Amino acid sequence: MPSIRQRPHRFDSPKLRKGAHTVEFALVLPIMLLLFGAGIEFARMNLLRHLAENASYEAARHIIVPGATVKEAEAKANAILSVMGVKGATLTVSPNPVLETTGTVSVKVAFPANKNLCMIPLFSANLNFESETSLLTERSPMQKAKAINAITPGADPNPPPLPSPNPGPPSDPFGL
Repeated sequence: MPSIRQRPHRFDSPKLRKGAHTVEFALVLPIMLLLFGAGIEFARMNLLRHLAENASYEAARHIIVPGATVKEAEAKANAILSVMGVKGATLTVSPNPVLETTGTVSVKVAFPANKNLCMIPLFSANLNFESETSLLTERSPMQKAKAINAITPGADPNPPPLPSPNPGPPSDPFGL
């Protein structure tokens, strides 16, 4: 019996698929580059967000110590921001100047995303990174009490009385 030869399918021939890999690569490469670039951009956005938080916190920690000045806090924040090369940052310290009677200090750091990201701002055209930190100053306990009362309006300005040193034996609540 004669054997029947099967004819190869049209697309199974290596000669016919010669440029298929090149076409597939040309279709997939732009999508892969876009995903890779977006991943880098979002990672940098996250780094810058944490950098703003860290700069405001460290500047606030620096200025709450008695004798610290606003210029020193701004220098501390600028030193942290310069690590990543942040451009266009604005620092706001309030109150300015910080006095011995100051109860709380607030430091706000803000900078635009479009000046500080690597690629074209597709995802962050009008985005700003902002962080504000408010801390109690390291002053006398009376200054801290006034500052806490200023933070929580309606709080009793007079602290509760201290318990007496010898209150006596406890009374029996059950009457036994």
